[in-house]
Formats: sequence, structure tokens, C-alpha cells
Amino acid sequence: MLPRFQNIKGPLNWLSVLTDLLMLGLTIFDLTWLMFDALYNTHSLKTLVDPIFPFYQHIHEDFYFYDGLIVSIFIFEFVLRWLISIHQKVYAKWFFYPFIHWYDVLGCVPTSSFRILRLFRIIGLTYRLHRWKVINLNDYVLFTTLVHYYNIAIEEISDLLVIKILSQAKDGIHRGQPLNEAILKEVIKPRQTELAELISANLQKGIQEKYPQYQKLLKKYVINTVENKVRNNPEVQQIKRIPVVGAQVQNALNTATSQIVFGVVDQLILDLSSIENQAMVTLVAESTLEVLLQQQSAKSTDLTNEIIVESIDLIVQRVQIKQWKSL
Repeated sequence: MLPRFQNIKGPLNWLSVLTDLLMLGLTIFDLTWLMFDALYNTHSLKTLVDPIFPFYQHIHEDFYFYDGLIVSIFIFEFVLRWLISIHQKVYAKWFFYPFIHWYDVLGCVPTSSFRILRLFRIIGLTYRLHRWKVINLNDYVLFTTLVHYYNIAIEEISDLLVIKILSQAKDGIHRGQPLNEAILKEVIKPRQTELAELISANLQKGIQEKYPQYQKLLKKYVINTVENKVRNNPEVQQIKRIPVVGAQVQNALNTATSQIVFGVVDQLILDLSSIENQAMVTLVAESTLEVLLQQQSAKSTDLTNEIIVESIDLIVQRVQIKQWKSL
């Protein structure tokens, strides 16, 4: 078996490939014959052909009949493929096939002005064989060049469409249309539980990774803050006035209080990062999201609109970058 045909599996695939090859050969023959018959009308070619093929004069007179036979084969093949696509439910609607394979439709038009459009049929059949890996069009510079400029055209058109849609969205926000409310209700609200789980998981992961780096700094801050509060407390200052042991009691009270407060804060932070308390952290995050979704103040609405507009501007800037220029 030829290496090009090793990727073809199944009798239906083989039949499709063989049909494509047959139709490609028939279309090339038809176009070649069409050009030859058109040139046969010239005196020079007629005087050259008639002595060698005297019977062609009769074929030339009935050329449209023979061309009609070939077109009948094209139509039969097109209808058969259409019926197969309907049976296999290749497309969402049964009438999509002729629109997607428009080049085959053009190739079936028998009028003289449309015959040259059978070139599109050759292109379509060749590309189908490329997808079957029977031929590799990437080996040909012409194909890669056409694909390159085709991708440029598609990128330019899609960029214009995206920018147009995003600009309309920005205009809607500036006109006061409640896009942010729609985002909250239709996008965020249905995913509230998943967002709460994501927030709680990232919060716990952040505490586990970063808290050890700042634990000593937090301890120092808590101890200094508590000691200052205890030292300036009027009741504690009275304890200091006790003879002999007053200052010692105050120092011990400062140390014990600061250690207790830091211990509570430290344990609270560690508990927040514990996997056993993930459900509680998720509940807190979900409750916070619930409040944010229900109570939208004018300030929060303006902030949301600003975030959306700036995000749209950033996307537009990215879309305006011509990716094909970097290739």
C-alpha cells in the first residue's frame, strides 16, 4: 500500500477518497476538453486537428451533449454526498450542505459562463484529498502562500468584528445600559458556589505559602501594640504603683497579654489555612459574594462599569496587534 493511503481506514473512507480522485480527474479532463474545444473554433487549430482526428468535427457539434453527460455525473455525485451527509447528520440542518459546498454547486451549472467556475471544484477536491493526507499541499509554495494571505484576511476581518462588538458594548455602558447587572446576574450569580470555592482555596493556599514569611513581623507588631495599650491603661498603671512588685507585675501582665493575643491571632490564621476549615472559609466567601450581588450601590456600580470598560479597552488593544506581522 502506498504510504499516502495508510491513514485511510474503513470502506466508506476509501470510497470517499476514490470518488474524490475520480471526480478530480473528471473535472480536470472536462476543463481541458472545454479549453480545447474553445480553441478548436479557431482556424489554425481546426486545420491542424481535422487531418489527425477527422471524427472530432462531429464531437464538436455535439459538445454540449457530452458536456451535459459530465455535468449529470457531477450532479449525481453532489446529490449522493448530500444524502449521505443528511443520513450521517454531518451538519445541524439538512439544507446546510449546498451552502458549505458552494463550489460543488457552481461546478454543476451547465451554462457556458459558469463552466470556468469548475476550477473551484478542483480546488475543493484537492483540499479534501489534502485533509485525507493523500496529498500534502504544504509541500507546495503556492498553497502555503495562499494560506498565509488567507489567514491574514481572516485575522483582519475577525479583528474588525471583535472591535465593533466591543465598542458597541462600551457605548451601551456609557448610555447607562445595565451591563454590569447582567454580568452579575447571568454570569457571576450562577457560578457563585464555584467562585466561593475558588476564593477560599486561593485564600488558604496564600496563607500557607506566605504566612510563614510574615509570622515574625506580625508577632512583633501584635506584641508592641498590646504592650503599648497595656502600659497606657489606667488600671495597669495603678498596679505599677504597688511597692516592690508593681513594676514586675506590670511587665508580666504585658508579656502574658501580648503572648495571649498573638497566640489567638496566630491560631486564627493557621485555622483559616487548615483543610478542615475549608467549608467554613467557603461559606464566608459565599456569604460575602451574596451580599455584593444583592446590594449594588451607585459607587460599586460605577466601579464595576469602569472595570468593564477598562477591560474592554485592554482587549481591543490586544486585538489590534497584528499577529501576522510577527510571523
